[in-house]
Amino acid sequence: MIRTTLVSLAMVALASCAEGAAGAGSAPADFAPTGGIVVASGNGSRFNATRVVGPKLDVSQRPDGTWGGSIYGSSGTRTPIDATFKGGEFVGSNIRLSITREGGQTTVVGSFQDRIIRFEVTAAEIRVRTGSRSENYVKLDAPGEYGGPQSLKLEGEAQQAPPTPAFALAMMGAFI
Repeated sequence: MIRTTLVSLAMVALASCAEGAAGAGSAPADFAPTGGIVVASGNGSRFNATRVVGPKLDVSQRPDGTWGGSIYGSSGTRTPIDATFKGGEFVGSNIRLSITREGGQTTVVGSFQDRIIRFEVTAAEIRVRTGSRSENYVKLDAPGEYGGPQSLKLEGEAQQAPPTPAFALAMMGAFI
């Protein structure tokens, strides 16, 4: 009886690990990213107008315009996301972001799992503020490359820092 219970628990644990590994960062073959954020730590994400995929998140826009998926926070715990984007506000379960672009700066400010986040992106600098980070990255000579506590590269559409949910989520995927 105990042996059967242990074997059953082990199978459930393995299935959960497999789901977590497949759920975070696996994209279908037809996913065509238009931008990406890559950091030396191995975090980061790729995105297009309707999907963001990386080791810490997999979120996509549904046919009705809402967004859904999962974000894996700093503890690795899966957090479901169900949100809407309207008037620069990305609001839903476990997430609230204000996304603006003014004077050449894209600002993402809000919270995820009740933890404050703030990203400020300009052509010359990227500022990252989270519950566990306060980092500044300065523009280097190569296109899209920034230096700071670790190397950071904006690829494709990310170099324009668009004020979109996909870009904001990609920044979260790189730094939460």
